[in-house]
Amino acid sequence: MPAALPGESVRIAVGMPRPLISAIVTTLNELETIEACLESIAWADEIYLIDSFSTDGTLELVRTRFPHVRIEQRQYLGAASQKNYGIDRARHDWIFYIDSDERVTPRLEREILDVMGGKLELWAYSVGRRNFMLGEEVRFSGLQRDRVTRLFHREHARYPNRRVHADLEVDGATGRLSNKMDHLYVRSFDHMIAKMTRYGNWAGAQAFIDGKRTSAPAIVGHSVGRFFRDYLVNLGFLDGARGVISVGMHVYYTFWKYAKLWEYNRLRDLGKPVPLPRLDEAEERWVKPWEKKASGEGSS
Repeated sequence: MPAALPGESVRIAVGMPRPLISAIVTTLNELETIEACLESIAWADEIYLIDSFSTDGTLELVRTRFPHVRIEQRQYLGAASQKNYGIDRARHDWIFYIDSDERVTPRLEREILDVMGGKLELWAYSVGRRNFMLGEEVRFSGLQRDRVTRLFHREHARYPNRRVHADLEVDGATGRLSNKMDHLYVRSFDHMIAKMTRYGNWAGAQAFIDGKRTSAPAIVGHSVGRFFRDYLVNLGFLDGARGVISVGMHVYYTFWKYAKLWEYNRLRDLGKPVPLPRLDEAEERWVKPWEKKASGEGSS
């Protein structure tokens, strides 16, 4: 069981105290999605938005429609870097992280507040996601198990130093919220391909940084394996055209990741510059609070 929670608390409808919650959102040109996202987290005690210098009017809309939202702009150095930066600067110890293309449903909102107003025995809770493609849910292709840890105490959770696909590390067991949030998984195919290309670039760069190499058989094998797993094993075929397209996006991402890994290694072998994305080199960004406490750092 965790130690006593911080003394700050508020009263909710049932009269029980609960710790204050900071909701963190990161954005880059999310004019189309940010309004509904922020409306879905109006229950949070603080909304803290970290923007990577949007140029589409995102911040103008937020400042006009949501003047209570705390806004900061910062260069994007990867999702984990942006999230840890926000975690360290949030006003409250309990954090709820949400992407701008996600929505907290009323049922999930009630469950979060009920959990936080009850006996807290865990430091973090995961949330399932319902993924939508152009208005209809994609139920399979592996997405039936889509679950992310988003509600947590910042002294017991940290994102690892990875450019992409960095899963939250938690100091202990994680609970599971039963209600899901909605995720605009595919808004348009052009947007999704651009996203998969960007993620593939980052994933290839991360693999290169980790010292990995690849080959033609590996590129083919990983791509074909991804199709077999998601379309057949993960039942993507049951979603009809949505399933084919979803799996196709996954396969494209996998192919591009390993193609970029091959390119990075080839450029290095030729003695040419390798155009890796800029990484966050600030050491404090990656220190796990529980390890810092165990080492005696920060103690008086």
